[in-house]
Amino acid sequence: MQECLIHDNSLRFSRATYGILVLIAFIIHSQWLILVVSVLIILGAFSLKINLPYQFHALVIKKMMHDTSAPVTKDRGEINFVAAMTGVLLLVGFLFLYFDKWVNGAWIYIIIVDFLIFLACFVGFCVATLMYVFFKKIFHK
Repeated sequence: MQECLIHDNSLRFSRATYGILVLIAFIIHSQWLILVVSVLIILGAFSLKINLPYQFHALVIKKMMHDTSAPVTKDRGEINFVAAMTGVLLLVGFLFLYFDKWVNGAWIYIIIVDFLIFLACFVGFCVATLMYVFFKKIFHK
């Protein structure tokens, strides 16, 4: 288990940014914005250095607000799994829209995924984290 230091506020900011972008895409029915957001999230799964909203908050906003909160230690696998799962879920929604299959259902699916992003951001309850812990217990034996 590799652990990494992560700024919790920056992670919340990143999730909120992605959630707002998905909500905007839902409102204006932009499948291409869904694709952009899903690709950005998937890229962020490979490294936090590629997660643009996280880096923006960690490097710019924290300094502007003089935030001196210490980073917390988290499992790198958990962070990567959550980002990859979120990105893939959004990518599936994009593919349904792109191939014109169940378009209304795809938009409902995307707004549910967006709700889960906001749930993880504001409440701290992340379904993908629970899945990661569940899979880790099953496959770690």
